Amino acid sequence: MFEDHVADLFGLEFEEWMEKNHVISGGFVSWSEVDILPDDHPDHDKSLEEYMDDEETAVHLIANNGHIIITLHSAKIVEKSEDFPEELIQQLIEMATTPLTKHQFLSDTQIGEFA
Repeated sequence: MFEDHVADLFGLEFEEWMEKNHVISGGFVSWSEVDILPDDHPDHDKSLEEYMDDEETAVHLIANNGHIIITLHSAKIVEKSEDFPEELIQQLIEMATTPLTKHQFLSDTQIGEFA
């Protein structure tokens, strides 16, 4: 089922790509640029509300002891460990299903900002 949700972003061969490259799913995660303040902070409720308004569903992929988190709607790499292979990122960009998605991958965060 996991692969069904990312097929729109990466195409139908995504499951085979994961298997071939020994990439496993860390599942779906919620991601937002908004930080949630600690429970005891006076603006905690406000920050929680802002987080929920801003949050996106993202996919968490794990390979070679490294990981990457990519938002499904905006196709942004929002987190990347140093150990995640750059060649796999390049393959994900190539697999992106639309020119817009490829543009987002190449222009928003991509390759290097998290390294």
